[in-house]
Amino acid sequence: IIVILMALLSIINILASGILDDGILSNNGDSSSNEMANGNGKITQKRFQNQGGKTLRKTAEKMTQQQPPPETTNSQSLAGLSCDSFGGPSEEVASEMVFWSDIESDSLYKSPFYDESSIKYITFEPDHGGWNNIRMAMETVLVMAHAMGRTLVLPPKNGIYLLGRGHNTEFTFQDFFHLDSIAVEHEGLNIISMEEFLRRKAAEGGLTDRETGEKVALPTINWDSQRLGPLWEYLQGHSHLPADWDPETCIAAIPSESGQAAVDELEEAMAEILKGELPDIFLTYEDKPTDVDGPVVDRLKEMTSKDRKRLCIYDTKMQEEPLIHFAYSEETRLLSHFYAFIFFQDWKQDLWSKRFIRDHVRYIDEIMCAAARIVAAVRATAATNSPTQSTEYDSLHVRRGDFQFENTRLEADELYAKSSDELTEGATVYVATDERAKEFFDPLREHYKLVFLDDYLHLIKGVNPNYYGMLDQLVAYRGRVFFGTWFSTLSGYVNRMRGYASVKQKWEGYERGALPQSFYFVPDDRKFEMVKYKGVRLPIYMREFPTSWRDIDRGIGEL
Repeated sequence: IIVILMALLSIINILASGILDDGILSNNGDSSSNEMANGNGKITQKRFQNQGGKTLRKTAEKMTQQQPPPETTNSQSLAGLSCDSFGGPSEEVASEMVFWSDIESDSLYKSPFYDESSIKYITFEPDHGGWNNIRMAMETVLVMAHAMGRTLVLPPKNGIYLLGRGHNTEFTFQDFFHLDSIAVEHEGLNIISMEEFLRRKAAEGGLTDRETGEKVALPTINWDSQRLGPLWEYLQGHSHLPADWDPETCIAAIPSESGQAAVDELEEAMAEILKGELPDIFLTYEDKPTDVDGPVVDRLKEMTSKDRKRLCIYDTKMQEEPLIHFAYSEETRLLSHFYAFIFFQDWKQDLWSKRFIRDHVRYIDEIMCAAARIVAAVRATAATNSPTQSTEYDSLHVRRGDFQFENTRLEADELYAKSSDELTEGATVYVATDERAKEFFDPLREHYKLVFLDDYLHLIKGVNPNYYGMLDQLVAYRGRVFFGTWFSTLSGYVNRMRGYASVKQKWEGYERGALPQSFYFVPDDRKFEMVKYKGVRLPIYMREFPTSWRDIDRGIGEL
């Protein structure tokens, strides 16, 4: 009897789980298991165990907002990197890839604007460029969502420019990042799907029409993953649109607290800066960074220039808006690094946001582990190739394909001439590139042992080929010397990961934010851009800046 009762209970639990996982309406009325809900509205708890042994508990409401479908989940602890479930390598080998840290106190921090009793939202339209442009915009909105205390609504699954190899043609950010773990492990951050957002708003009676100011029921919106225009048009007409928040012309300023006083202090700080002479963007801060915990005026001044001397403040009126929507347009395109656009009045919150992206917005473990296997193989190749059995290798990113910046398109002999002084004759060099005709690189082969991602495909069987560009980034980041392509956001992110690693592993120059082993092929006057600290300047996307990693761990636990 006991056995039968236990079996019946198990069946009931399985059925209940299936019911809870089902029935969430999607855009076309299909069921989705993107969210879990307690049908009775009662608070339940789910436990998450990370590699450090820390148990995190969240309420059912929190889980409703971010549990991914079981068949596609990428839920992982963010504390370390274990590749046991992804075909290796060992933890010791994989640890080389880890540039992030596990800071428990950071996971407890909530923005001054976070209010569980008054849920407000932020939605956004992804960038229309390539993957790294999309990543940059996502990072920016993610930081703004936490800073503003708003629930982040993820865009629906959609196609991504230059991705779509194999059977995958549509993606969500969950396919690349641990967004489920990010939200679960942070008290002050909620993330939901677009479907869940529309379901909530329908239950609440709709959204407020921007022109009439009246709440209207949600109409039937004819959209799907291939046709998002109607959805974006609807949100644009029923939300607050920060039309003047252009990273090229303004600095997005987050007050240290709610209320008018903090807003006034920010405006006064900018007024004080504009009274004097604006800094020379090339010379003023070269190897002379502002203290990360310096006064508001000093930190804000480093982000100001003659082309960008206006603040876009999260003011009291904007703080009350129930929904903020960032549309994709030439005026509000978020083609910016989050740290180069968003200014925090509280320096501790500024550094927290930089650690948040470093420690939690990293590629999923499947990608990291595949890259670790390739790095280990490249090092084995280097040891065989080196007379001293050194496992060091150098790396290049050569962007060709449809890249619109023609001055960066060099022939192979030019690439050699531009980089030979920094590379070692006969060394092993990993080439990250979109050039499919590998004979293009024959002039370089006369001087180096060249290896490519294609040489290691046997190590990543079963890995989604849409991840190959990310694998190139990760393998290149571990090179001793790195040469990148100016204006390429892929090269930029390689350097940012190198910057994170420089702090964690205390590379030469890390105190100043310098990367003395990172270079660019062209233009000639940009070859040594990363060798010294330099302040943010326009166009922001052309490179990464050391303010994103220099002294990033100051103030931990002080928030």
